[in-house]
Amino acid sequence: MLTQWLMENAAPVIRYRTQVELMGVSDKAVLQETMTDLLAVPQTQKRLALLRNLDYKRVHGSDNTNLENVLPMLVDFGLDYESKVFKREVKPNIHYDKPHDDFHYDKVISTPFLLQAKFPINGLADFAIERINIIYDFTQHMDFAIYDDIKNYPGVPKPFQDRPLIKPELANGTVCKLPMIYDVVSMAEVYTRVSADIRAKIDNIISYVISPEYDIVVPMYGILRSEHRKYYAMGWDCKKPFNDNHGYEYPNLHRLLLYSRFPVAVKSKWFQNAIDFLMQYKTIDGTFIFPKDYLMEKDGNWILGTHMSLGENRRKKQWSRVESTFYMLKLLNCIQ
Repeated sequence: MLTQWLMENAAPVIRYRTQVELMGVSDKAVLQETMTDLLAVPQTQKRLALLRNLDYKRVHGSDNTNLENVLPMLVDFGLDYESKVFKREVKPNIHYDKPHDDFHYDKVISTPFLLQAKFPINGLADFAIERINIIYDFTQHMDFAIYDDIKNYPGVPKPFQDRPLIKPELANGTVCKLPMIYDVVSMAEVYTRVSADIRAKIDNIISYVISPEYDIVVPMYGILRSEHRKYYAMGWDCKKPFNDNHGYEYPNLHRLLLYSRFPVAVKSKWFQNAIDFLMQYKTIDGTFIFPKDYLMEKDGNWILGTHMSLGENRRKKQWSRVESTFYMLKLLNCIQ
């Protein structure tokens, strides 16, 4: 079995996640032994140092020190607030304050990763549900005509004049009705905990963003005009990865795994085509070796698939085979 192969060939991060996520190991002594090895990995210690020094007001950005990158990078290594070492590094008195920007960006961006890392903060799930209701109010109509003529709006800053302008009514005052990829992460985290009514709304939103019609959306959406007549760059869109309509471009495995959390996505023709596409990388012994650019590890926004490392020593010959095989088993596990 490939899970056994991973246990014999992988470094501690993948061994731990294989035990928990693929093998269903519940023996605390066994898991603690693997966790001890995981914590000894230099990459783990570097990521914990980022948590130790995290400024929770620095939410959005491409630096490894921004909240939107620090927290999911640790979750990828099998650590969250339920881990003693994680909890020990978290600064006390984290406040989930109201945002000060016109479109609540900081709150929209921080919520999914605080949920993902299991922070015990009141209001996280409530805010996610609030966003679901706002977005569903728009997506239920399956309307993809989201842009207006920028010439109708004076005072657009010069750097934004070559980007499409989203219809101001989609800003709904100061709250954007369009789904952002951060919203999708939040929806994945609450999906099994919400009422059937909210799940149905999530299913509608996911159907909207994985539909062929959504392919017309410009990457990063464009620009928004707030009720205060200020202009903002909008992002990030919810483009589906490995899209056969676009020649299987955008090979973001993180995003494919994200969409695998939603039954409506897994059942779609697009998702099946993506899995079939990845099957070409199966080797004669049943393991997988993806192209190196599918497994990039560099500074950038985690949400865009820049932090794919799972703690393997990339100087070793088998690192890409090990990481590829783990990722593929995770994907195949969701369709069984």
